Amino acid sequence: MIRSFVLTAGLAFVLVAPLQGQVSVTISPMAGVYLPGGNVLENIRCGGDGGPIIGSVKQEPGFLVGGRLGVRVAMIGVEAEAGYALSKVNIPQVIQDSGVSDDANVFLGSLNLTWDFFQAPFTPLALYLSAGGGITARSGEFWDRFGDTTSITGVLGLGLRLGLGPLARLRIDFRDYIYNFEPSRGGEQLDGLLQNDLIATIGLDFTFSPTP
Repeated sequence: MIRSFVLTAGLAFVLVAPLQGQVSVTISPMAGVYLPGGNVLENIRCGGDGGPIIGSVKQEPGFLVGGRLGVRVAMIGVEAEAGYALSKVNIPQVIQDSGVSDDANVFLGSLNLTWDFFQAPFTPLALYLSAGGGITARSGEFWDRFGDTTSITGVLGLGLRLGLGPLARLRIDFRDYIYNFEPSRGGEQLDGLLQNDLIATIGLDFTFSPTP
């Protein structure tokens, strides 16, 4: 999955190659937090479909690591993003007591268009908006019991970039992955639930300009 985003960013670079004199290429390692919103499963039953409803399942916040690869022409950029969140699920105690693991990690990947809507005069500070699409994929022992745990997402974001020198910039990003999570179990499709997964990251932009 990560390879596909790298290839997409590479394709974007090829498309803007004729503008070499104006293009910058960015590589951005990042770290931060994953902040999911809402339940991922509801009305969980004990003992199958005929059992009593015992609760819901919610994804827990977690530590996130990843990176971005992009190309930028003046105030516009195209950026591939990949992040992996180390997380768990909050499950009812009766399910935990039965030996079910709460290990549940999340991969988030997207391709985004960025726009610097504000550049402070005489300072290396820029604010930007981003929008795009991608995927959210769940893994771990808990999700091994389910199918269809990869979802197509829309992504909206806001960021800040501060120059530290000619080749490096500090950046802070907030991005919201918005999607409908509709897993299956035992061949049965479960009810879909709208998700708003926010990631808040800090990282460094290393910028390179192709030789004309």
